[in-house]
Amino acid sequence: MLHFIRERAQGWVAWFIVGLITIPFALWGVNSYITGDSDVVVATVNGEPIKQVEFQRAQQQFRDNMRQRMGDSFDPSLFDNTDTKQAVLDGLIQQRLLFAANKTLGQRVSDSDISRAVQQTEAFQVDGQFSIERYKQLLSRAGFSPSTYETQLRMDLLGRELTNNIQGTATVTDYDVNHLLRIEKQKRELAYGIVESAALASAIEVNSVEAMAFYEAHQARYTTPERVSVDYVELSVAGLADQVMVDDAALTQFYTDNQSQFMSPEQRRVSHILIEGDVETALKILAAAEHRVAQGEAFDVVAKALSQDTGSAADGGDLGFMQAGVMGDAAFDDALFSLAKVGDVSQIVKTEYGHHLIKLTDVQAPEGKALEDVKADVEASYRRQQAEQLFFEQAELLAELSYENPDSLELASEELALTIKSSALFTREGGTGIAGHTKLVAMAFNDDVLVEDLNSAVIELSDTHLVVIHKKVHELTSQLAFDAVAAEIKRQLKLEHAEKKAAEVGQALLTKLQSGAAASPLFSTGQWHEMSVVERSQANVDREILDQAYAMQKPTDRAVFHGFSLANGDYAIVELKSVIEVDTDAVSEQDRAGLSAYLARNQGDSELKAFLASLKADADIEISPNF
Repeated sequence: MLHFIRERAQGWVAWFIVGLITIPFALWGVNSYITGDSDVVVATVNGEPIKQVEFQRAQQQFRDNMRQRMGDSFDPSLFDNTDTKQAVLDGLIQQRLLFAANKTLGQRVSDSDISRAVQQTEAFQVDGQFSIERYKQLLSRAGFSPSTYETQLRMDLLGRELTNNIQGTATVTDYDVNHLLRIEKQKRELAYGIVESAALASAIEVNSVEAMAFYEAHQARYTTPERVSVDYVELSVAGLADQVMVDDAALTQFYTDNQSQFMSPEQRRVSHILIEGDVETALKILAAAEHRVAQGEAFDVVAKALSQDTGSAADGGDLGFMQAGVMGDAAFDDALFSLAKVGDVSQIVKTEYGHHLIKLTDVQAPEGKALEDVKADVEASYRRQQAEQLFFEQAELLAELSYENPDSLELASEELALTIKSSALFTREGGTGIAGHTKLVAMAFNDDVLVEDLNSAVIELSDTHLVVIHKKVHELTSQLAFDAVAAEIKRQLKLEHAEKKAAEVGQALLTKLQSGAAASPLFSTGQWHEMSVVERSQANVDREILDQAYAMQKPTDRAVFHGFSLANGDYAIVELKSVIEVDTDAVSEQDRAGLSAYLARNQGDSELKAFLASLKADADIEISPNF
């Protein structure tokens, strides 16, 4: 099952699933301090509600995933908009639709699949080994319990299995491959010439009268933009962590209270035989399995023959090492951890997904780490814990102080020991440093800050970084004098005139070429290029020229010409002499296989989109008008 996550969780369908499974837990437990009412419904799918708390959790997970991928370039404001919120909601709706389709089709994800997915998630590992303590700790900080997370994970894996099954039905014929090969591998014999606008610009003069006329007609272009600088105080977990006082006694006590974080818990390797279906049949099959094992037949042999867990049966029922709580089923855990010694087999155990026989095959005892060996980790965890507590306390106080004393940041600065800093001037487009945050820039130009001269509301730059700003300097838009911009206007007009002249010269040359004139004598030295045969991906030919050449109609009895302006202002003329078709039988098997895979992916994506569209069309979906 995990190969679905590792290999195929890509693209527009999977972004939400990947976001859930690869929770980065970079927040150190700092959840959003504004959470929604758990009873508020943002949408319903066939009568099943999607509640606000679920939506907010999904939105936060998406932002966390993007933060992990983008690193220092992550800007929360880029993902705090209507389009992103709608995409998150669409993901939840699609998940509901896929889950309902799964139930209709009778598909399922076994407990062993969930166990493997959890244990192999890197975020839940310590030194490469799954840690139940870390698992519970990080889930708690992200707002999950193990049961809610595993339920969500089961839904995600079911949805992924269904989408992969649909995509896997795509078939590609030899005709499809050959058709694409003929397009991709086609070659064209061409030549081209360039009329350079820069060469013509030197002969063009722009006088002050023309420049002044342009200036007066386009005065709005020549202004200094409105700018503002702000004073600000910022509160962050990282900053508070640096200020936390640490002594050996505190670290020792923290280590003692949280020793489970610094030791590997007991792990048990387990194999099982799972039988699904009605109780009577399951009990008969498992009783027969018990008898075979009791008569000396190897457990793994019986598991291969009888177990209905497709994820482990081929491995003799082996689920690998696990810790208490991983399976998310109390009955399974109780049976496994009540086995006294390696080799013991449980009685028949009933879980949500069937009946099991469970065998203990190995035990790894807990391994503790001395304080001296993990002191740096203990100190980091201690500082983080203390800083998080301070952050929540001081975030509320910062909001109160800045709101109740709106004319200045000084009281908030004094009470919270925060330094008042100042930004450089920046425009509505933003600036550098703190002004690189879109949300802060928007707040700086808000009327309350800009006109009323009040403190801003608390601005969340990230989940662990808050800022309050106050206007320092405000510079209005002003008109630039003509003398200050005259040289730039003349340069711009000269380029525009040169581009027009290049097009005029080029069109005259095109007429001559179409009348049968020889090309090379018409162009300046080095401006006519005989390229002979080129391919679509030719590296030494301008992309614009290649695109135009491949858009031209196939010549019949003589070469054809086409002229057009390039993005840089030059004028290009392309001569297409012939089109050379590929012999598809001569294409390597590697190229054919690559194109076949490409076509299969695209066809599979199309079929999946159609399937999701049909589910959505048949469903009763209502979105709250207040969403």
